[in-house]
Amino acid sequence: MQGKLEKSAKFKEKPDFYEGVLNMDEFVRSYDLHCYYPSSDMAPFVEHYFISRRRLDYDPNYTGEDILSQPVATLFFTPLGAFAQGPTTRTRRLVAKVTPMYAGAQFRPGGFQPFLGLEMRTLAEQTLPAVEIFTNADDIFNKKILALSNQPLLETIERLLRKQNPQPHPHLQLVEKIILYIEASATNATVASVSKHFGMSERSLQHLFQIYVGVGAKWTIMRARFLEVIRFARAQEKLDWTEVANRFGYSDQAHFNHDFKKLIGMTPGQYEKSLRD
Repeated sequence: MQGKLEKSAKFKEKPDFYEGVLNMDEFVRSYDLHCYYPSSDMAPFVEHYFISRRRLDYDPNYTGEDILSQPVATLFFTPLGAFAQGPTTRTRRLVAKVTPMYAGAQFRPGGFQPFLGLEMRTLAEQTLPAVEIFTNADDIFNKKILALSNQPLLETIERLLRKQNPQPHPHLQLVEKIILYIEASATNATVASVSKHFGMSERSLQHLFQIYVGVGAKWTIMRARFLEVIRFARAQEKLDWTEVANRFGYSDQAHFNHDFKKLIGMTPGQYEKSLRD
């Protein structure tokens, strides 16, 4: 019966959405997360919608500082309020005890700029009340939306976005192509190699990222590389971090450890321990 209901639903569920969760097993013990594709008119801007509900048997001590942020903006609806979070180079924090559910929209790289109406660097490392961008998204709206079942909730989010009448910009497609290229060549990519591939100067690439993404191309490359590091680490029964560093282009172990902690928020050894616990 559930399969038939899902098949007829307006918003189709999206698989494989745990990309940035560093300790997946720990997260799924406390939360049931579902992501959904947007409608076609919102697809140029929105990567997916998400709804995450805390499990009845969740771990009350779960505090996840383990979500590797993406170079995108995210709109959140939570019991503590509705807010837009800009791209950040830090990991996000999720406290199960005070977060029974959260929902929202994850935008494509550059996809939030038409809603913000400003350069994305103005929102980098920032969190704004949603009502400052979406005038209807006040506290009453937030409480109502969190009380809805999944499909009506998703419809309400999309109506809110559609009311802004966002207009696609040719640079959005270019930004997405660049980020896809970075992700496909993460191990060897550099700002210089990416700039050369797309026929632009390094300065032009950095300027494009500041306007439409909000974080630098260098950080975006480093994040993509360390997602590959994390995927590789998860698949190993026993880890040799010197070998891992060499595999991903680091000849200096100290440099690898520094970048790992900067991106992941913990040392390689601490991360390995979190996987084993």
